[in-house]
Amino acid sequence: MRGLPEETGLLFSRKDLTRLMLPLIIEQFLAVMVGMADSAMVSSAGQAAMSGVSLVDMLNVLLINLMAALATGGAVVTAQMLGARDRDGARESVRQLLVVSVALSGLLMIAVLCCQEPLLRLVFGRVEDDVMQSALTYFAISAISYPFIALYNACAALFRSMGDSRTTMIVSAGMNVVNIAGNAVLVYGFHMGVAGVAWATFLAQGVSSVLALAALARAVRAIPTSEKPK
Repeated sequence: MRGLPEETGLLFSRKDLTRLMLPLIIEQFLAVMVGMADSAMVSSAGQAAMSGVSLVDMLNVLLINLMAALATGGAVVTAQMLGARDRDGARESVRQLLVVSVALSGLLMIAVLCCQEPLLRLVFGRVEDDVMQSALTYFAISAISYPFIALYNACAALFRSMGDSRTTMIVSAGMNVVNIAGNAVLVYGFHMGVAGVAWATFLAQGVSSVLALAALARAVRAIPTSEKPK
């Protein structure tokens, strides 16, 4: 497609794709940075703390990707409604996706809280007791943030369906700032170790989900008026 003029009838120009993809790539990098920052900053609490956080972070990445996949699938329906200029349908699909995402993540949270130790031992086998204790602490607090993560992922997927990946990139950058600042205060200031990085991440996820939801509410209100089918 290189060198094709604007008049070729392509759905998206290179400029449009760059504007959509570049913030998305940056956002994905920032999402990974949350776990990396936790592992790096908790290292001051000892090898066992860092190992426990790293183990749980691998599981969290899997679970978060599952929630993101659910959100992406639901956002396809919204994109279809937007393409049809059906504002009422788009708003209803947004509402349903948010409700379903939070509900399913809540069930996942309960399942993890009830079965966290058997799950860790099933996946990682025998680990040292101090590493397991650190992993259990981080896993339990991480699980409480799953509804916030699901809400953020749903909002991010919906923004992408509207052709806007810049908003959630900015929110993700803010999430990293809150997470790193929280880690610094709770780990280096209050010496809370694993619990410190876990609660800092919980706070960052909560802030990011609220900001993303507020931005989504403004975007939904701006959806063009529904058109009657001819």
